[in-house]
Amino acid sequence: MELDQEIKSEDLGDAGGGGDVGIENQSDNDWEIVLSLETSLQLMEESSGSSIVDVYNGTGVDRIVEICRGRAIPSHLRGKVWKVLLTDGMQMRHDELISVFEMSNDQMSLRNDCQRFVESANLSNPPEDHPPLTSLLESVLSTFMKVTTEPYVQEKNLYYLQLLKPLVTQISNENDLYVCFVNLVRDYIPRDVLNKDGLPFHIFRLLLLYHEPEACSLLDSLRISSSSFAKGWFATMLSSAIANLESVLVLWDIYFQYRDPFLIYFLGIVLVVNAKDHLLEMKNSPGGSSQEALAQYLSNLPRDLQPDDVVDFVSIAAHYLRTTPNTFRRMFESNLYGSESYLTFNTISNSSSPCRRVAMQSLCLPVSAEELLTSIRYAMSSTDEGSETSDYGPASCSSLQKSDSVRFFVVDCRPAEQYNAGHLPTAFHLDCGLMLLEPVQFSTAVQGLLLAQKEAISVGSVAGGEHLCFVGSGREEEDQYVHMVVSSFLQRHTMRVSLLSGGYQSLHELMFSEDLSVNLADHDVTKCPECINQLHQETKKQSPEPNLLQKWQQTKKFLPSLSALKAKSVDLKGKLIDYIQQSPELSHVSATDRGKSKVYRGIANVFSIDDVDGDPDSSDELIESLDPNKELLNSLVKLKPFLKSEGILGYYHCREVMADGENHEGFVVVTDTHLYFLRELDNVKGEVTVARLLNSVIKITSKKKHPELITFKYGHLIGESEASVDDVIGSLSDAQSPADGSEKPDSSNDSALITHSDRFYLPKSSKEFVALVKKVIDKGAETA
Repeated sequence: MELDQEIKSEDLGDAGGGGDVGIENQSDNDWEIVLSLETSLQLMEESSGSSIVDVYNGTGVDRIVEICRGRAIPSHLRGKVWKVLLTDGMQMRHDELISVFEMSNDQMSLRNDCQRFVESANLSNPPEDHPPLTSLLESVLSTFMKVTTEPYVQEKNLYYLQLLKPLVTQISNENDLYVCFVNLVRDYIPRDVLNKDGLPFHIFRLLLLYHEPEACSLLDSLRISSSSFAKGWFATMLSSAIANLESVLVLWDIYFQYRDPFLIYFLGIVLVVNAKDHLLEMKNSPGGSSQEALAQYLSNLPRDLQPDDVVDFVSIAAHYLRTTPNTFRRMFESNLYGSESYLTFNTISNSSSPCRRVAMQSLCLPVSAEELLTSIRYAMSSTDEGSETSDYGPASCSSLQKSDSVRFFVVDCRPAEQYNAGHLPTAFHLDCGLMLLEPVQFSTAVQGLLLAQKEAISVGSVAGGEHLCFVGSGREEEDQYVHMVVSSFLQRHTMRVSLLSGGYQSLHELMFSEDLSVNLADHDVTKCPECINQLHQETKKQSPEPNLLQKWQQTKKFLPSLSALKAKSVDLKGKLIDYIQQSPELSHVSATDRGKSKVYRGIANVFSIDDVDGDPDSSDELIESLDPNKELLNSLVKLKPFLKSEGILGYYHCREVMADGENHEGFVVVTDTHLYFLRELDNVKGEVTVARLLNSVIKITSKKKHPELITFKYGHLIGESEASVDDVIGSLSDAQSPADGSEKPDSSNDSALITHSDRFYLPKSSKEFVALVKKVIDKGAETA
């Protein structure tokens, strides 16, 4: 099996034993490993005089890992060493294994599975040894099922047998075999792995998206789910997928030294990445390949793995593991492993598990505020480069969770006013509102941001990092643009993209007990929305904290290192702030404007909104349905009755995008004379915030890169003598095109004076909406 060797050897953490010790040259040092292991095992046995499984403690486990140093274990000592590593110093003994269950149909099926497995497993046992081996496997599985009260499921039972296959070749004692098997299932096999929509497969996709977004995008485009090819990998630790038993034994030698159940996810990433090019060839081959064929190809990737490939295989996986934020581990580990983590056979796809929902709905890999702050502070305080990594992989397994190799480049995507009221000293600002409003300027801003990242990395700045962490406000209604920006980076196959869980709000809460003026740059308590909200909550309490405001308003005392960092941050921020541009807010058509409108493509003005008595802004009266005799602008209406009114030709769920980037959810409504936007206030009522005459429409345009963003421009036609050139907006710009795909209007005789504009974001039905508006306008022109 050929492995991708593009990763530099110094980045692998020497998981194969300092880089100079591996399986290929282990024979030169066999006598050292054998002598050290035999001495340590003998000392641990003599210290108790009991069974070896009962006497190994944590110190003994660390000693074994230190001796092996990520290398294969001598075959005659493998069984004893595995028992040390699997029991991990815990005193576990099962009193007695049962030989049979009641002679039920399940028991007979279990026995038949064991018999067929022994006959086909190729364990190099003579035929006369098959019956006792079958009895041993049946006894272990029967006891396990009785203790855990698991019913018989053939798929699960076959995976159990694949797990027992390497164990039974090294451990002959029934009790030791059972104890090791139980610990292996409990500590290394993820829960819910038999569910095709299980949590392990959503986690695997997030990790693949983080490290290799192009490979993840390829699988998504082929509609190949992780469960279709990785189920056997996760359920058997690759035992069922590797044809060579010796390769499995060597892989487990190193795997148990790492003592990290998440290593299997990164082994899977290595396999998929190495198959990416071949998948593309299969996809683009004449006639293509079916999903089943592609999934089967992926499932068989580990089949030809040889013992000599194992060290490199695990080393590359360990590199991915070390360069992954650990938030996902803390979020999901307790839900995947532990005393309740036996294989489940739930086939319900729509699980109510909160963790599964989080993994399914995450746009990209989440990063907690604690991990982000720890990484920044570690980078600032770390001066000893040699302390960041250990000499070899497995001994540093516990230190892997410190994420020493993860350095973040923080991209703050909140609105400019929130960023200027306080932010992390290492954070760079990116205005997300530009993405839809000014895509050219947004692209320039992104390029400047990436250049700033490269510069920060090259000079060794604390703000530099290869891992992009996007920061929103933490409020869902404000972070929709942030999610669009993150999606755009993922679509460009940008590697190592993460999103701060809980946004800036979680950072602020985490640092609230500390001195905010020291930990945040440009912090202004009078403008910071988090401080204002916290102060508002404190004032509601009967006994507010007396020194709260005083603590917020204390003199800023920046640490020397943070002061220098802030100065660099301000310089870079100045280069990016030029990209932020604000457009003036546009007003609505008023009653005095209705006489100014001339025909759009020759349409006569056939309808107007009449004035009515009373206060149109009154919230006491809700208009239930459309009434052409009422002034609807700024009126409160009941959603369902209004949308079902007879005069409405169509309505579409959308967002109104304001000139400053703010957006509001609601419905755009089309009648035979008007275009309305009904801003949704709650599930019952809404407010009419846009009311336009269709005969005042001059242009309907959309961005080429964002056809779902429709812009309506209103005004009236004027002769060339009635306006100066500066007052006239000519043809469409290069960045825009008619939203309905029609030709541009002929403005040779008349010019258009634009007085108002609206933008609506319709991700699903923009074409249908524009077609309806065009049809209504054309119909009005015919009747005029």
